[in-house]
Amino acid sequence: MQTFLISKDHIIQYDELLNDINNSNFYNFALKSNSLYSFFLNFIIAIASENDIVLLDSDLSTSELINSGLGDNVNTEKRIKPLSFKTIDELLETIILSKSAITIFTSGTTGQPKKIIHSISTLTRAVRKSDTNIGQIWGLAYNPTHIAGLQVFFQAFSNQNTLINIFNFSRSEVYETIEKYSITNVSATPTFYRLLLPFEKEFLTLQRITFGGEKSNEKLHENIMKIFPNARINNIYASTEAGSLLVSKGELFKIPLELKDKFKITNQELLICKSLLGQSEDLLLEDGYYKTGDIIEFVDETNDFFRFISRKNELINVGGYKVNPSEVEQVISNMQEVQQVMVYGKPNSVLGNILCAEIKLMEGNSIDESKIRSYLSENIQDFKIPRRIKFVVSFTLTRTGKLKRL
Repeated sequence: MQTFLISKDHIIQYDELLNDINNSNFYNFALKSNSLYSFFLNFIIAIASENDIVLLDSDLSTSELINSGLGDNVNTEKRIKPLSFKTIDELLETIILSKSAITIFTSGTTGQPKKIIHSISTLTRAVRKSDTNIGQIWGLAYNPTHIAGLQVFFQAFSNQNTLINIFNFSRSEVYETIEKYSITNVSATPTFYRLLLPFEKEFLTLQRITFGGEKSNEKLHENIMKIFPNARINNIYASTEAGSLLVSKGELFKIPLELKDKFKITNQELLICKSLLGQSEDLLLEDGYYKTGDIIEFVDETNDFFRFISRKNELINVGGYKVNPSEVEQVISNMQEVQQVMVYGKPNSVLGNILCAEIKLMEGNSIDESKIRSYLSENIQDFKIPRRIKFVVSFTLTRTGKLKRL
């Protein structure tokens, strides 16, 4: 029997999933549940029966639910016509053709979360279905209610692969799970992969590693390859508004020829054509294009290769200079003692903001502030050097597993 899902040693086979789908006569339009299997089961039933659905994080507060406008629809069962699928293949054929509207929320790190309504076609745009994908075992390192988690689900489910939950696991739990179940594929944020450092042991079952959700860099890729030497690395550019859009083997991206007319670059900001987006009343469009807020720079203009350098709303005004926190983080993270760093601005009446840095060191390493300042003075301009440096043991993450900037 092929396993569908393993979550905290709760194992569900595909035939059990099919049986539960066929024996259901209701679904929840807006389910709030701590059970990963309940979430996936409800989601599959909704789209297989061509019903609309809203995806909710399990830890949403009462005030967030009120602000969502869902009211009494949360955890309210709605009856459906009985479903009858003989095989998972038959179920998949129905799902791919489903006209369900799937509402997800942005992570809300910069204000009230936006509602984005997606179709099956936008959520499965990047799915690869082939014989080479049979038998893969996916580590689910994303929140399943958000775009990246949904894309991992569809990739695995479309090939009848196994999904194994490792979202919000500790470093030791991740490694134990990879070894126990011989995980072959992981898609996660750079923050997740930095959790796995430093290198102590090789894990040979990993075949493919995907970075997404945040800016990554070659140094992190190189360090992760030491741990998973048999894996190939992909870097994904995706957004809640559009789903998966661009893929690269490193930090340099190129817009595919078939999508040339779907992107624009204005003042270094990447803009996406409306036709690639989900539906939302909250998206501000300019001449039919959505301003992503992602700032890029061309590395090879002749061949159209570029890299992402920052989020527009993350630039920090320090004494009249615009500082890109990602640039400062990159320099600090180049120090071998540093595992992760977050740079942010703190309001200041004279300078506008002062730069602050929180630094997490590699386990077993120590370094003092003066050494960091000395290193920075040799590598970046003075106004980019943080005024305040604090050593921390952990960082607060968003619901999507990214660093939560202060």
